[in-house]
Amino acid sequence: MPIWHYKLARPFKRLLLDNVSLDMYYCIQIVQFTGREMTMTELSRAMHMQKQRMTKIVDGLIEHRLAERVSDPADRRIVKIRLTDSAFEYIDKFLDEYAVYFREIIDGISDEDKTELGSALQTIFRILKAVPDARESEHQGRKEAKV
Repeated sequence: MPIWHYKLARPFKRLLLDNVSLDMYYCIQIVQFTGREMTMTELSRAMHMQKQRMTKIVDGLIEHRLAERVSDPADRRIVKIRLTDSAFEYIDKFLDEYAVYFREIIDGISDEDKTELGSALQTIFRILKAVPDARESEHQGRKEAKV
């Protein structure tokens, strides 16, 4: 799907600001979507990554002042990740810039193609939601092998 990459994915990545990686962006989006602070375990599961990799991403967010680590008042051993105001400002700015780019694409196609594109994207999204996560499949396979 090179055309998908060149028309949508690549410009999306290019619009990321301040040396923020795609993984860092996704991490911010996940925490924002949940509307709460998240532990590293919760975040690594949501991102489908190992904790070691997740730690590097979170370290980058902290370095860019987009997130902070906070102790859980009920259990000081638990550390959670909280987005800063800068993270919310970053997301707003990024989405505004991406909307301008995407609007240029949409404005360049016919109404009929817009309708077809919308339907196609809904279909892709529905199907991808139904596809089992690779990590879940691996875990299930190991579980069944033990039985």
